[in-house]
Amino acid sequence: MPRTLLLHGFTGCAEDWESCLPEDASRIAIDLPGHREAPDPTGSFAEEIGRLLDAIPPSIDTLIGYSQGGRIALGLIQAAPDRFGSATIISSHPGLTDPDLKRQRRAADQIWIRLLRNEGMEPFVHAWERQPLFASQSVLHPAALERQRRIRLTHRPEGLAHCLTSLGLGEMPSTWDALARYRGDLTWIVGGEDRKFVQIARQVAELRPSTRVRLIEGIGHNPLLEAPERLNRLLSA
Repeated sequence: MPRTLLLHGFTGCAEDWESCLPEDASRIAIDLPGHREAPDPTGSFAEEIGRLLDAIPPSIDTLIGYSQGGRIALGLIQAAPDRFGSATIISSHPGLTDPDLKRQRRAADQIWIRLLRNEGMEPFVHAWERQPLFASQSVLHPAALERQRRIRLTHRPEGLAHCLTSLGLGEMPSTWDALARYRGDLTWIVGGEDRKFVQIARQVAELRPSTRVRLIEGIGHNPLLEAPERLNRLLSA
């Protein structure tokens, strides 16, 4: 029976984990709502978390999530803190607490949603990949970037639009208080060049000193793509 649930980032897929975690019956990776053929989310962030809780096998007691997948993992912990004894969060955000920042994020996501619905996948992916957040990936082998791009282009515009509408950072309730109360084993992984998320990791460690923070030096936001072998060592440890 599987014990670990792997949750990829926005525009990724379950296959993203193959680069850093070998196939193992104790782990399952799923496509997030709105990705590939997974059902589109239609409810609030909390409602979608509830649906996921009902859908995953009862044997799951460990969560590993990257970026948006990390935020979904935090939502699962908030909804059912006693169910999950261990979690590893990679390059993720526990949620915005400032109402003005939430409004700004919703407005920014609406621009992406309109691009998806009006222009389709190729223009969206072209713009998405050119965000400063992903600048560190420019030094990677072209084959790795091309594989990532092919995966992104397998998604449906409407599916990703629904994902942002229901599960975007601006829609996510804050999980900071749930993190402070969480009694399980928590590891937080972030790329050393991902300055914003390094600061978030430090805030998490200050709030919850028992959290193990692990920096992977010399990389940015996506350790699955930028440093799969080093990420494997951390996850295996």
